[in-house]
Amino acid sequence: MRLLKRLGTWILLLTLSAALAVYVLLRASLPQLDGQIGVNGIRGEVHIGRDAAGIPVITATDRRDLAFATGFVHGQDRFFQMDLSRRRAAGELAELFGALALPLDKRNRLHRFRNRARVVSARLTPVEKAVSAAYAAGVNAGLQSLSVRPFEYLLLRSDPQRWEPEDSLLVAYNMFLELNDERAN
Repeated sequence: MRLLKRLGTWILLLTLSAALAVYVLLRASLPQLDGQIGVNGIRGEVHIGRDAAGIPVITATDRRDLAFATGFVHGQDRFFQMDLSRRRAAGELAELFGALALPLDKRNRLHRFRNRARVVSARLTPVEKAVSAAYAAGVNAGLQSLSVRPFEYLLLRSDPQRWEPEDSLLVAYNMFLELNDERAN
């Protein structure tokens, strides 16, 4: 009977320890909502606040800084969802999910959206390129500001990849895929 009590105590302690470790990891992967964060890449003053519903309200001195701050918030709050969108459009989901995603990747690679995004990105005006680059830098800074990578990557045992300016175009191409059902012929 004593052995069962000891075993039960150890199982309870291990379970509580595991639950605490999961809680700490999940908590560390959440964005910082209060206080100040110093980041490189901003030229003027930027303020990111949240309304009562937690929706970001961003003020900045110029469009480039606004794009950086928007990217920063997106990188902190929604990087995994953004990553899924760009990977789906580019046909690169198998890098995260393995062979399960290969049929979808093969279907989506036919569109060559990654190449199209690079071509469109190269044709942007200098102002558009600067804003796009600022947004991408903001996304990467937001992701780096997290204490721990987003928890989805922990579950998948993967590391997030840097956000590039053309990745934002891939998200738009993913919307094309979302809104056009191939079954509706």
